[in-house]
Amino acid sequence: MIFKSFGLNFNDILKKNLFLLYGENLSLITEISEKLIEEAANKLGLSTKRYQEEYLIQNQEVLEQLIKSDNLFGEQEIIIIGKTTDKILGILDEENIENYQKKIIFLSDTLTKKSKLRMLAEKSNNFACIPCYNDTPEQIQNILAQKLKENKVTISRELLNSIFEINSLNRQDINEAIKKIQLLQKTSTINEETLKSIIYSSNDSDNFEISNYCLLGDKKNINKTLSNIYSQGISFNEILAALKYKVNKLIDILESNHNKLNIGQLVESYKPAIFWNEKKIIKEQLNRWEIKELYQLLDIISETEINCKKNYEISPTILKQFIINTSTKACLENRFL
Repeated sequence: MIFKSFGLNFNDILKKNLFLLYGENLSLITEISEKLIEEAANKLGLSTKRYQEEYLIQNQEVLEQLIKSDNLFGEQEIIIIGKTTDKILGILDEENIENYQKKIIFLSDTLTKKSKLRMLAEKSNNFACIPCYNDTPEQIQNILAQKLKENKVTISRELLNSIFEINSLNRQDINEAIKKIQLLQKTSTINEETLKSIIYSSNDSDNFEISNYCLLGDKKNINKTLSNIYSQGISFNEILAALKYKVNKLIDILESNHNKLNIGQLVESYKPAIFWNEKKIIKEQLNRWEIKELYQLLDIISETEINCKKNYEISPTILKQFIINTSTKACLENRFL
């Protein structure tokens, strides 16, 4: 049974015994799974046992014993299985899946529509299937604003925008920042400078950085950053979302030019104010791209996103070629502008 990842009612979800959390948004998967574990402990008195799929496949008797038998001391458990794929079905009794009483959380990366595990979870009434798609930059910005408000921290729209100009934040970054803020609030007042120092991205490879290099045509830094990302694992959703945000921002700046200012004057006068260390980059990007090209690029980004989703196995290759073509503006060739 499918549940949407937002507005979850954990009382309803805990009526299920099996849970599948999958998708590109690892921060959201972690957030939901930890909340499930917390609710299971508080309301059902369940302790937690964690395993990786690979270990259970190599030691199949372990999962069988966990499912069929109770703890010797009468302690009830919720089992977490990380990095699950369709291979896990080889050691599950699919015919009796509706009768499973042990609570198990399966954590997965992206699963295609053809995934047997995903199809089983979507159809079974004993499953809570929760897809976790990537948040858009706008959604992340709203999440940060809401959590700051809940903690009685005031932030201006200008500062909020500037934070996102230089950071590619995710839910984990925000949650970590809020924890730090809550600790600091006990001894000091939170001001704008404190917020700037606390809120930063945990990503070693900044998706917004790649977006800037693409729009600048900076081949040297693109190749260097791509190499770093491939060594850590790549998410086309995050990079394309960041690039889409940057392109829309450039379009908005150009469309605000009602007084026919030059690029330098336009960037300096734009509201909300552009963060100081972004001004030079944005000026160079605006000098390189015409507004009709940026609109065309938005369409190409959407097409690339669809192509990556349809061909997930080769999505890194598709994304790499797209980034190279964007940096040289070759992506615009043979298209009607």
